[in-house]
Amino acid sequence: MKLSSRGSWRSSLSSLSSLVVLLVCLQAQAQGLAKPLGPVILTVSGQISQRNSPQGAQFDAAMLQAMPTLSFATPSQWHSKSVTYSGVALKTLLDAVGARGNTLHLHALDRFEARVPISDAARYGPIIALHADGQALKVRTLGPALLMYPFAQYPELNTDVYYSRCVWQLQRIVVE
Repeated sequence: MKLSSRGSWRSSLSSLSSLVVLLVCLQAQAQGLAKPLGPVILTVSGQISQRNSPQGAQFDAAMLQAMPTLSFATPSQWHSKSVTYSGVALKTLLDAVGARGNTLHLHALDRFEARVPISDAARYGPIIALHADGQALKVRTLGPALLMYPFAQYPELNTDVYYSRCVWQLQRIVVE
C-alpha cells in the first residue's frame, strides 16, 4: 500500500475497512450466522436472507461486539455534553443478515416503535451502540442496544425526525 499523500492513506484505510466488512459479511453468509450463546439482546427479522433461528437473526452482546465496531462523539438532546458511543454500524449489521428492504421498523423494550429508511444506514452511518463513554449500556442506561446517529458530523440531523429514530432499549428490527 503506497502512502503518497494524506488523502491517499485515508482512502486506503477506507478501502481496507470496506474489505474487512465485506469479508465478515461473506463469512457470515458462507457459514450462516452462529447461534447466540448468551441472552439475546437484538433480533433482526423480515426481509433478510441470513437467519439463525425461526424468529430471524438473533444476536447476543458477544456476537455484536465481535463485528467491526465504530465510535463517534456526539451531542444530543438527552445529554448536556458530548457522549462517545461505540458499537456496530447499522449498515454492517444489515449486510450481515442480508437485509433486502427499504424500511426498518424498530421496536424497543418499552414498546416504543420507529421507522427508519434503510438508506440512512449508508447515508449517515448510525450505529447500534453498545457502549457510551466506555461503559456498557444497560437497560437503565438506554441499552443494551441503542440506535444512535452522529449528530455532530451531520448538523442537519438535529431535528425531531432524527431524534425519534434514535431508539434506545432496542430489541427488534424488522426489515420491510
